[in-house]
Amino acid sequence: MFDIGFLELMVVAILGLLVLGPERLPKAARTVGLFLGRMRRTMSNIQDDLERQVRTEELREKLKDPYATFLDDDSPSANSIQPKPDAEQTAENKAAENKASLAQAPQQQGPQQPAANPKPDNTDASS
Repeated sequence: MFDIGFLELMVVAILGLLVLGPERLPKAARTVGLFLGRMRRTMSNIQDDLERQVRTEELREKLKDPYATFLDDDSPSANSIQPKPDAEQTAENKAAENKASLAQAPQQQGPQQPAANPKPDNTDASS
């Protein structure tokens, strides 16, 4: 952060020892440490507040345009929205597909065999 090396720290410690003396140096070091901790916490809180404000603004922008919430900027089809077909169109498409498959079915199967008599002959007079 401040790009301070070991040599600079030693010079500051020796100057502090000479100026403050051995009795007051530990108290001064503790006070400086507490001050630096408070400053770091304050800076962290300010950064968190700024990030929270940015997120709040982004959410407000998304709420102004509800379609932007569902669209992804990364997806290639985000700009081309296609409406879903009506129920009538879907039914018409299915009916056309069924007609086409029925028209092709006899041609694919070949000649049809006569169906076997599904009803058995119960002409026995065993009663």
